[in-house]
Amino acid sequence: MTVKPSPSETLSAELVDNLIAAGLLRANKRDALIAKIAAGDMRGQDWKHEIDLAQARVVSE
Repeated sequence: MTVKPSPSETLSAELVDNLIAAGLLRANKRDALIAKIAAGDMRGQDWKHEIDLAQARVVSE
């Protein structure tokens, strides 16, 4: 039996996938970010930290 994702999980996955495609989030953190956003645990400082890390990775490549 397959568990259907909640609306929050579906929206979070779409958001994270779009931000990964834009280079604003790291792809290797996708599942953790989706879970954190869907649970309502992502705070402003968390967003800034994740975006800074993704940008630093782009610059170093």
